[in-house]
Amino acid sequence: MNGKLSSVWARQPLSRRSLLRSSAIGISGLGAAALIGCGSSKEEKSAAPAQGASGAPSATTAPQARKRGGVLKTSMVADPPGWSLFQAASSTVAVQSHGYDKLLDVATGPGKDGYNVELVPQIAQAMPETPDQTTYVFKIRQGVKFHNVAPVNGRAMTAEDVKQSIDRLRADKQWAPDYKAVSEVTTPDANTLVVKTSSPYAPLLNFSAGHYGWRIHPKEIIDNKDHEKNAIGTGPYIRSEWAQGSKIVFKRNPDYWNKDTAFVDEIQYLIIPDQSANAAAFRTKQIDILGVSLGSALTQDLQKQVGKEVTRQVAQGNSPWIAMNTTKPPFNDIRVRQAVALLYNRAAEVASVHLGDADPMGTALLPYPDALKPKDIPDMANFMKYDVAEAKKLLTAAGFANGFKTEVHITPQYFTNSGYQDSVERFIGDLKQGGIEGTTKSTEYGVWIASVYRPPFNFDGILWGPGRYYADPDPYVAYWLHPKGIANQSRVNDPAMTALVEKQAVQINPKERWETLREIQ
Repeated sequence: MNGKLSSVWARQPLSRRSLLRSSAIGISGLGAAALIGCGSSKEEKSAAPAQGASGAPSATTAPQARKRGGVLKTSMVADPPGWSLFQAASSTVAVQSHGYDKLLDVATGPGKDGYNVELVPQIAQAMPETPDQTTYVFKIRQGVKFHNVAPVNGRAMTAEDVKQSIDRLRADKQWAPDYKAVSEVTTPDANTLVVKTSSPYAPLLNFSAGHYGWRIHPKEIIDNKDHEKNAIGTGPYIRSEWAQGSKIVFKRNPDYWNKDTAFVDEIQYLIIPDQSANAAAFRTKQIDILGVSLGSALTQDLQKQVGKEVTRQVAQGNSPWIAMNTTKPPFNDIRVRQAVALLYNRAAEVASVHLGDADPMGTALLPYPDALKPKDIPDMANFMKYDVAEAKKLLTAAGFANGFKTEVHITPQYFTNSGYQDSVERFIGDLKQGGIEGTTKSTEYGVWIASVYRPPFNFDGILWGPGRYYADPDPYVAYWLHPKGIANQSRVNDPAMTALVEKQAVQINPKERWETLREIQ
């Protein structure tokens, strides 16, 4: 069940301002389909999911005159579960990204494809020199300052700050596996940073630029733990207000080093838990971008109501997926897992939840152009068809002729997204056709992220997870299929698979690496 639908409902924020197209503010976490205003209702293919406020003009700006000013209002369904630089939550990184830069960033904007990843320099002056397969030499941009707030008060950023930012991230127990290949980070002079790896490591640069990448921060906010409650970096916006349960406000950093970006004076995130209230806020122009994914029917109605004021913008994404605890009955039996796959009515999912605008076969774990599709893998395709009779045969053979009961673990924060809710409820109905009685078990979002979605994976039965995007193939396999993976909710522990996952990570040659990745599929 790792194949993913090309979800529409999961990627449907709506925007009213055409200025956003060139503002380069990089609204992270607002999803990847947008109705963007004034005067057109056509659908456009868009960029990769935004990764934050890009410091590189080439990444997000077009060669046209722009007007500074204005307040951009959008929404979130809840406050982020924390502000820590080490918090593995998409809603955290979505908002905190406005305050931080990275050495490199993922290029976003019109014409950019998130699955043909292009990296651009940000705090680095240029892409790194690579004198060999284990050495990366970065020249650090000069004249960059931290935010003019305590405890740093606008002091200059140094190469040493960049070094300690990387060192602290790779020392964190959650992110250490991503950077275990990094053996040394040095600053031979004030303008240079050198990253050494113990062996070739293919994902390194993409990891460094991804949304959980190397966010440059001052050591002071680690020492006094300010990073747990604020976002103080070198980024284009400074958090000026956080009224819990109400709103989060960022104001443009007047000292930001890149004068060709950050055109909006202020960004406001309004906390609006209810999806209908979000739709109403957009319809009545209380918010400019609706970043909360709505259910299909509500989205369709809203599009009719706003009409030609908006342009729908679509980017890559994938739908929710399920994980099963394969260490305990009944899901330790492959026949049960195969039965669940056969009971999932993908055509009905597309018709009812996605309004027909999705691929029922989705992807085969990896959503990249070089990856195999389900049709290329007969064993996978055979179990992606809807076949209740065959599912019942498998369940009977596994000793569950009368079915069984199981919990389906969800978090209420995602239930504000009606598409997520509709999918869960429809999936539970699918299971019932085979005699499997599923009941939802809800966990508060902060606890969910800390101990259900992430290790130690405190759930039995089925977990219903959110869609995800990564700038590199490695997390899709290393997080989910490696025994030490931070998203290995199914507890996969296959020595042959582990060997392949580790093999692809050291293959610098893209052709060779994709041969291994396709073998994993």
